[in-house]
Amino acid sequence: MNKIFLAIIFITMMSIETLAQQMIPNQKGFEISYSVFPQSPEKQNYALGAGVISYTKNGNYLFGLAEYSRKYYEYVHYDIPIDTFLFNGGYSLYVWGDLMRNVNFNLSLGGLAGYEQINRGNETIYDGSIINATENFIYGASGKLSLESYLTDHLVFLVNGQLRYLQKSQLGEFHALFGFGIRFNF
Repeated sequence: MNKIFLAIIFITMMSIETLAQQMIPNQKGFEISYSVFPQSPEKQNYALGAGVISYTKNGNYLFGLAEYSRKYYEYVHYDIPIDTFLFNGGYSLYVWGDLMRNVNFNLSLGGLAGYEQINRGNETIYDGSIINATENFIYGASGKLSLESYLTDHLVFLVNGQLRYLQKSQLGEFHALFGFGIRFNF
């Protein structure tokens, strides 16, 4: 009898529709992300990020992210590591979502400022070649298209594609990234 009673309560609870308070103005969130550069060589090129967001009206939000990335430049038979430390701040616009806003598309525009270090600051490569500039301050802009899906009332899963324009970077001006992350809204 208890099993039947518990089954009825469980079925009743599962059929009740709950409406979450999502994307409320001034609601804050903490986000972590992992991204990869397309067409990476054998060594893994990646970017790790963590930051905060603050929702404004209509599902839009402000964001500030600190990011670390490692990318390898192939030189003869040696991979030269390039480490980048960036701050990414900007605004994300709500583009489209389902009726309950459980799945959303956002377009973000942001500014970038940071520091780039080549070959861990060593000017000399194994074959005696010398790198002209081993450390640079870099700056630029970024655009990101993200798919955000609410897993629970507070937990959001993110998938995104990003294009960056970085002035003074030794790897070139344009960088593409594809990644995923998780956000906790509180």
